[in-house]
Amino acid sequence: MPAPDSIKCLIVDDVAENLTALEALLRGDGVDVLSASSGFEALELLLKHDVALALLDVHMPDMDGFELAELMRGTERSRHVPIIFVTAASREPQRVFRGYETGAVDFLFKPIDPNILRHKADTFFALYRRKQELARALQVRDDVLAVVSHDLRDPLNVVAMAGSMLQQIGTEKNEPQTLEIAGMLQRSVERMQRMIADLLDMATLRSGRLSIQTRRGEVAGLLGEAVAAWQPAAQKKRIDLRCEMPQDNGDLQFDRQRMLQVFSNLIGNAIKFCDTGASIVVSALVERDSVRFSVVDTGPGIKDGDLDKLFDPYWSGGREARGGTGLGLYITRGIVEAHGGRIWAENRGDGGAALRFVLPKA
Repeated sequence: MPAPDSIKCLIVDDVAENLTALEALLRGDGVDVLSASSGFEALELLLKHDVALALLDVHMPDMDGFELAELMRGTERSRHVPIIFVTAASREPQRVFRGYETGAVDFLFKPIDPNILRHKADTFFALYRRKQELARALQVRDDVLAVVSHDLRDPLNVVAMAGSMLQQIGTEKNEPQTLEIAGMLQRSVERMQRMIADLLDMATLRSGRLSIQTRRGEVAGLLGEAVAAWQPAAQKKRIDLRCEMPQDNGDLQFDRQRMLQVFSNLIGNAIKFCDTGASIVVSALVERDSVRFSVVDTGPGIKDGDLDKLFDPYWSGGREARGGTGLGLYITRGIVEAHGGRIWAENRGDGGAALRFVLPKA
């Protein structure tokens, strides 16, 4: 009976003696060998088991190794299983090419050198184990993120309510110290909520589960709403934040909440890194097949060496050096790409930075 953490290797050959010899070579600690005497038996085993490696004999009746490999590549469960062909035929380039064309990683010619077979198999077994370990680590990370974010929301809501009550008391009794404490609580709650949202979005992006719900909307309306949300923060810092509406106000398919999140990250970053007196211009250019959005500021700009790293997760250099989770621009890129677009950053010749992204109309 295989060990709980054993990995499986599939061998397929219509000659019983060959199966016995291969099984003796491959069986070892943590490796369970599955034997099949035909392509049809192999397919049945692949429906029940995840295998780390498949060794297929080329010459078999009813279904040869090439045909079996093609069927394996057409099934999601076995699509990425490494395949090594075993054959007694001559090394004809045409046959070898066909084998690689069906997805083989290698060819072994009979009589097989036991040491070579064992070395190749051990290599693929090690790669499979690392893949399993990585998958488990990613699952644990996602589970922790989900639990932590869920468990944090309730106490954060309590703190938010307490801050709101303190603000009301401070206003009614005209107590500046109480108002200051209430403001600190509310700002801390907002920051924690943003961090939780960023962590959840990162986990969703890395698992490939980010979903968007697009609807047709006006470009000008999207820009106006995005800029209006950040006007109070810009005015508080005495930064000139303005919106340049497109001359041709086209329609676009987009997820409104997600695109507002994109603008929030871009405009919020620009305000954070600009000093008093700077200006930020948010604009859109409607083209034939796409819409090009820009957030341009007159701030300190971005170090040239940081431009290519700006959208990496947890990047802490350049403009991210002043705090934050380091996930905002990574998530922004994920949302833009989920819309079929692309995003990039560039420095302006006269100072400042420009963050631009393009979305296709279709």
